[in-house]
Amino acid sequence: MDATTGLVLYQREPDLPLPPASTTKVVTAIVALESERLKKDLIRVNKTATRVPPSKIRLRPGQAMSIEHLLYSVLLSSANDASLVLAEGIGGSVEHFAEMMTLKARKLGAINSQFTNPHGLTAPGHYSTARDLALIFNYAMKNPNFREIVQTKASSVSPISTGKTNKAKRARPLLVRNHNRLLWNFEGAIGGKTGYTYAAQRCFVGGVSRNGVTLIVSILGSRDLWGDTRRLLEYGLQNYETLRVASARSAPSFSDGPVIRQEKPSSPLFSLEEERRVRSSSEYIVQIASFRERDRAESLQKWMIEGGLQAYLETAALNNGEVTYRVRVGPYSQLIHAQEAAREIEEKSGFRAIIIPAPSGTELEEKPS
Repeated sequence: MDATTGLVLYQREPDLPLPPASTTKVVTAIVALESERLKKDLIRVNKTATRVPPSKIRLRPGQAMSIEHLLYSVLLSSANDASLVLAEGIGGSVEHFAEMMTLKARKLGAINSQFTNPHGLTAPGHYSTARDLALIFNYAMKNPNFREIVQTKASSVSPISTGKTNKAKRARPLLVRNHNRLLWNFEGAIGGKTGYTYAAQRCFVGGVSRNGVTLIVSILGSRDLWGDTRRLLEYGLQNYETLRVASARSAPSFSDGPVIRQEKPSSPLFSLEEERRVRSSSEYIVQIASFRERDRAESLQKWMIEGGLQAYLETAALNNGEVTYRVRVGPYSQLIHAQEAAREIEEKSGFRAIIIPAPSGTELEEKPS
């Protein structure tokens, strides 16, 4: 994305809701930086924050940390415990802070995103899109404090302990190192945020500025994160003028307003034509996701099976000769059961499934009545 104009120079499934992993923390940082609590500086650590899975900086109950140091921990070291301390200190609770995150994203036009936690660990109803994250990161980079932090390669943070005497004592400094490899070996890198979970795979949102051009790159679900990131950025930088002119003619700009996903609660992600086709069918398939890389599809299939769903793969040839690998469950003889399965998938994984007519002759899978 051209950071100046908002034009999208290249996109592939930009509005597909997916688990965003720790790229979530960009939104966490924005809400913290724009909060009134920022002026109060220190936030205390409670037990809940210390029990979150890694990555973390291993804060201890009773300690306190400045919001500035918490933000360095969150954006450089991707510390989940620091993100929870921010959420509880600023929002009063994780739930309220997550609502603040979602509201902020919606105000920025990122309407295909929803957040339920400040760290990005996989959770029901926690998802974003590549387009939304590009939009959010571009906004965040306009904040000088955010920009300074994400451009820092390494820093140190210091928790403060009160101890039994209740006297403040600065603990041993902790080193936090930026996970963004581009800062070390890509000319013009200006910051970014990485992320990884088993469900999300490798994710990144960041920016580069070179020869007067600033680009934002946003990737979800990568198996070759830095290779994909470099290829996209070099492509955009080398072909900027050509892509800019072509995009201005055909691609929507963020300034034109957000791309709105048409959906109905009773029929997840239907177009009107698809809905008529599905409703006239007598059998239904729930498609969780579609990938061009077989290993990504198999990884999702395995994860769904481990979660109790009998997911299977189906291959399909595309018009350009490529093959797509679809992760599906079903079929179901009743639409309501397919809808229930789609809702269950979203609640457990964050993936927003679609319902399609089942091919004839498919063995049915039904819930017991």
